[in-house]
Amino acid sequence: MMSRRLFPALIALGCFVSLDAGAVAIDPSDPDLLYTGRWHHANPSAPWTQAKGSSLIANFEGTSFAVTFSTGSTEYYRIIVDGDLAGSVETTLASGASTTLVSGLSDAIHSIEIVKERDVGRATLTAIELDAGRDLVAPPARPNRRIVFYGDSNLAGYSLESERNEGDAEFQGSTYTYAGITARAVGAEYHNISLSGATLTSLNQRYDRVDWGTNNPGWDFNLFPADVVVVNIGANDIFGGSKTTIKNRYHNLLDDLVADHPTSKIVLYNATGWDFDEPANYTHEVVAERADPDLSVATFPWLFEQFHGCETDHAGMAAYLVAHLETLMGWAPAPLDVVSGYGRDGQLGNASFERLAPFGGWGWRYFDDAGVNRVFDPAGALDGDHYLRLADGATNQQTNPASNGETVVVTTWMRSPNVGDEAKVTIGFRNQDDGAESSAPVFAVTDTFVLTTEWQPFVATATAPVSPPDPIFSQRITLEAGASDTVEVDLVLLPEPTRIPGILIGAFGTGLLLRRRRRRGRSARWRGSDSRGGCRPLERDRREVQRVCSGGSSLSLLAVVSAASRSAASRGFHSA
Repeated sequence: MMSRRLFPALIALGCFVSLDAGAVAIDPSDPDLLYTGRWHHANPSAPWTQAKGSSLIANFEGTSFAVTFSTGSTEYYRIIVDGDLAGSVETTLASGASTTLVSGLSDAIHSIEIVKERDVGRATLTAIELDAGRDLVAPPARPNRRIVFYGDSNLAGYSLESERNEGDAEFQGSTYTYAGITARAVGAEYHNISLSGATLTSLNQRYDRVDWGTNNPGWDFNLFPADVVVVNIGANDIFGGSKTTIKNRYHNLLDDLVADHPTSKIVLYNATGWDFDEPANYTHEVVAERADPDLSVATFPWLFEQFHGCETDHAGMAAYLVAHLETLMGWAPAPLDVVSGYGRDGQLGNASFERLAPFGGWGWRYFDDAGVNRVFDPAGALDGDHYLRLADGATNQQTNPASNGETVVVTTWMRSPNVGDEAKVTIGFRNQDDGAESSAPVFAVTDTFVLTTEWQPFVATATAPVSPPDPIFSQRITLEAGASDTVEVDLVLLPEPTRIPGILIGAFGTGLLLRRRRRRGRSARWRGSDSRGGCRPLERDRREVQRVCSGGSSLSLLAVVSAASRSAASRGFHSA
């Protein structure tokens, strides 16, 4: 069975046949093979691993590379040739059959990495074959930095390749979890020791195993002396324990982790903004109570309105962890190799829709909804080569942190193939209990804009409640096409309009002139038309204000986008 996502490459997967009779057999015990992750080598000629993220790396001569794995269940592998992660493919391999992973390469020295993406069972390597007369060459040097990650389903990559909380094996993974993204960014070798459904207690009982399902064999921690241990666990405990009980479980786990990782820096890493009782409320108390200089706490915002994150969400989690590791360890990171659905430095993630994650999303949900398309159009795009097209009521949205009383100003460049089509921009604020798609905003404002065929910037503003019953944790920006309309969007920015390159408030010049009408007031007494302009309220309660902006208005915002300003905007925000 092949993966549902295959990329054009020289990789020839699914060829469940041996190479020709002159093929060179390489024993899995060969010292020029590099094993990463938790492997068991009691039989050096048949090493096995159960842990996701474990891999085999080889440098080899010739045009092809074949392997034989024996597994008890369907397992998924990622095949990376010559370091080309972006061009890698994911596949299943027939158990016990020699599979040519790559062929047709130039007759030279190449590299290959085979990554076990899931943890559905053991994978035993029994054979490797190369072209006749060819051999392995020295493997790459191991990174001199090491990280061990311990966790539950989030770290385990549950629904990693789906935005919709889908846990089937085909949607799980390891390479593009925040563990893998973080490790590559800081140049570290890593182990991902995680299991869906794990609690503090179950992790404590199993983290020292080579195979989650059995305590024999145990793992030798001297084989991988970690610089950093990242612990992302505790979410499943809130359904069966008080704060005091859960804190005691943290202490029990940390007692054992410190004993097994005596020289490591240990980081408690949990999410904020998904449940009122989340462990991040008090993990800092656990750290303070232990008074251990090698123990720290870090958090990341839960911004994906699902119970598990996808690749773009994991990139956002990685960004927060990488920043913590830079402070903790002095590790200067490289850019992340997966586009993030989290905004950083006051901007939205992937603000002009230029980057694409391996699974197909771009950091705005939901990429596979009907009527949602990312269009490649270098000549027509405002910024870069792509823009977003929404049709017939389709939406796309992104969530980012916010706080009580915060004013969010979002400027969105939009157009339509049809003059007069409408677009809506909604800014909604949510509290800490936002761990599911169905959660409702505490307060939201919707603006409706009438579009032309030219790119124009439209500014929407909303202010979070100053003293809500529960604190504001996030704001969600939703872009929506009218019911029978088409909207094209490129470059969505968050700063105040006067700070945005390309917008001059109250000025005239060459380029596009936008006159936007809107209602400034928020009075619950609004009824009917607005005497001060064309904005009238459609609905008003404690959760939502909706406005329609059209027609003549005595209150207007003048914005000019010149050719020079457009260039500046592109330089400043391309591939955000």
